Amino acid sequence: MYKLIIVSLLITVLLPGNTHAQNKPEVSFRSPLDTTLYLSAPFGSLRDNHFHSGMDIRTFEKEGLPVYAVADGFVSRIKVSPFGYGKALYINHPNGYTSVYAHLQNYYGEIAEYIKSYQYQIKSFAFDNFPGSNTLRVQKGQLIGYTGNTGGSTGPHLHFEIRNTKTEEPMNPLLFDITAIDSLPPFIKRVVFYDVSQNRPVIVFNKSISLQNTLNTDSGYLLIDTLHIDASKIGVGIEAYDYLVNTTKEYSLYSAKIEIKNTPIFSFQMNKFSFSDTKYINAHIDFETYKTQNYRISKCFLDDGNKGKIYPINKNKGLFTIDSTTYTPIKLSVSDFYNNVFTLFAIVKSTGKTIQPETPCSTSSFYPQKENVIQTNNFKLTIPPDALYDTLVPCLQYELPPIKGAISNLYQIHNNHTPLHKAISISIRYNNSLYTDKVLLASVSKTNKLIPAGGAYKDGWVTLHTSNFGTYTIIMDTVAPKVKILQLTKDSTIKDTLKMQIEISDNESGIDAYNVYLNNKWLLTEYDAKNNLLTYYFDNNTLYDNKQELHIIVEDKKGNKTDVKANIKFLRTFP
Repeated sequence: MYKLIIVSLLITVLLPGNTHAQNKPEVSFRSPLDTTLYLSAPFGSLRDNHFHSGMDIRTFEKEGLPVYAVADGFVSRIKVSPFGYGKALYINHPNGYTSVYAHLQNYYGEIAEYIKSYQYQIKSFAFDNFPGSNTLRVQKGQLIGYTGNTGGSTGPHLHFEIRNTKTEEPMNPLLFDITAIDSLPPFIKRVVFYDVSQNRPVIVFNKSISLQNTLNTDSGYLLIDTLHIDASKIGVGIEAYDYLVNTTKEYSLYSAKIEIKNTPIFSFQMNKFSFSDTKYINAHIDFETYKTQNYRISKCFLDDGNKGKIYPINKNKGLFTIDSTTYTPIKLSVSDFYNNVFTLFAIVKSTGKTIQPETPCSTSSFYPQKENVIQTNNFKLTIPPDALYDTLVPCLQYELPPIKGAISNLYQIHNNHTPLHKAISISIRYNNSLYTDKVLLASVSKTNKLIPAGGAYKDGWVTLHTSNFGTYTIIMDTVAPKVKILQLTKDSTIKDTLKMQIEISDNESGIDAYNVYLNNKWLLTEYDAKNNLLTYYFDNNTLYDNKQELHIIVEDKKGNKTDVKANIKFLRTFP
């Protein structure tokens, strides 16, 4: 019987397959770089709390590659930040699209002059500015800056985006004839089956895929063994990579599709999404598995609370039924943008068994569509509507004994591997009139490490707005930031002829503000938050050999301030 099923399935898989449909806009752009493009992360890659809204272009560990405007237009936004996109530039084009260039090392020409003048005007490195349509005009192919590693970047590259100017929706840049090298297909590393008949999807089958246990056909790979599933109503998930360059791989698929008995029931495709929907990634993936096992499964079915719009095929939310008397053929196809496809075929059958339902933590439930509020004498929790992706039976514990460093009892609010779409409000009573401006909440790790989370005191409560469940307590921050002048010799001389660097750090509430002065003159210092560095690049300000007063003021988010004055001298005069 099983051999007949194999033959029948092979006949099915040899039928012509469908490639993904691309509705390309009738608009094209030039490349932002004058090099062959290799990607380290395509559009729509799976990231923490968001889909990747652009494509990351490899610069092979180098900074300083020239970046060019992809079309005529005007600079509509300039944002400089120690975090996120770092030094970023936005250009509006008359064709209705906006191009975005992020993690730049520096800007160029008139744009750079405008930015520096504005920073000195507002006396701040970080800013978010929206120039008018006639302020900074650019032409296609004009040099606008250089690739870098600023902001939250973890290595030199160019993050590049195309957005719909009107809706601000990020679009897949490859739709606009910007070509990247990609000749390798994705690969399905793991197939997971969920029992969806319980309060939440529960994994009942988890299989790693090896080509050694498949039969290679002209249409794809067939798993040799039947998969026996302890459930009847099921959904499927896949762990899949897209191989980009050689062994470089990324949790990224342009499209995926599941077919049951040759009928498509579910698909997703990464052409565009809205920023308001990007956090639905936490429903798109198996969030609990990611948090507990550190790999990402893309679910090929929809949770009730997943309102994302990347699913062109959605029959019965991607769920289907199997039984113990019938062999059910499944076809899973994953593709990159250039239609490099990996297809996996499997035969599944129910064992007729079901797993035992989980024992609930409590008899109460939180519901996605309503506000959920819990309050005791010392604790308040508010979950707004649409913060949950599904009905939740919460695990809550109050008044747990404090640990070292905590100044209140601990409160367990479910667990940190259940996702939230919106921020919730957590409040813990603080019965003390002292240091009310210094208290904040901290989450507690499994090893009882206190991780500052933020929040502020008001009317007897310390309140935090957070997108993470977990265990929380009150801590106090009375320690000022640390400041250290680097490159300083014993005789107070700075010998670097290009820059001066200052290390600043704060282990509690975090850095909030900083200012650096030389002889009472404000200096434009760039803040690299990931490396705890302030850098001042010597410019046209004349610096003399004689001693000068350097004044550094750094303040954290609880008002603790470090004020450092040092008499220093420079090795030479800078032009």
